[in-house]
Amino acid sequence: MFETSLSSDWYPTCAVFDCDGVLLDSESTWLTAQAELFERYGATFTQADEDALMGAAALDFARVLAANTTPHGASADDAAAHEKHIIEVVLEVEENMIERGMERIPGALDTIKKLSKVMPVAVASNSSADLLTRKMQAFGFAPYLTTWVGADDVASPKPAPDMYAEAIKRLGGDSQQTLTVEDSVTGARAAQESGANTLIFTGHGDTGAPGQGRFDSYTDPDFLATLNRWVKAARKA
Repeated sequence: MFETSLSSDWYPTCAVFDCDGVLLDSESTWLTAQAELFERYGATFTQADEDALMGAAALDFARVLAANTTPHGASADDAAAHEKHIIEVVLEVEENMIERGMERIPGALDTIKKLSKVMPVAVASNSSADLLTRKMQAFGFAPYLTTWVGADDVASPKPAPDMYAEAIKRLGGDSQQTLTVEDSVTGARAAQESGANTLIFTGHGDTGAPGQGRFDSYTDPDFLATLNRWVKAARKA
């Protein structure tokens, strides 16, 4: 299924993709890790927590976990020490996410390759910059990207628009002519507020994230037809 409200004569001059859940099938791995961390510290990871934290940076998750597990009546110093400990643990777990298991989403690398032949392409992710670099190199995306932007490369990660604004700046692009691809409400909000046009990847379920279109597979014939039209237009420009 592919649909879009973008006009038939619009095409991108640069593109910025989210990573987890859009290029890599890693969301379920991270959700499992989050639930395990809640359980480790005696808290329950509810559906409401999962929904609220989808697409959030690891640091934001750590602060939520710390707030949920700080002992009742703890002093300010003890609460701060607990949060510091939780942040250290969560960031260590995040750094080991590749080893926990993930793989490329079918067709994602081919899409990046095709676009990179005619326009600059970037990735903007709430992963730490170091982990994002490892992901891009380990899964073969790095050679086809102009740049990538991680959570600690900007003042505020998603849902703030800073990450997409920085990526577009590095690409030398115009936000209104930028294609972004997201899957979460958190990420889509960041992309939309940067002024870019956003397609929502729904291959793992539709989150209801706002955008100018949706698709559930990089191999969908209608998506590929539109992608080829954009590539042809960009090549002629």
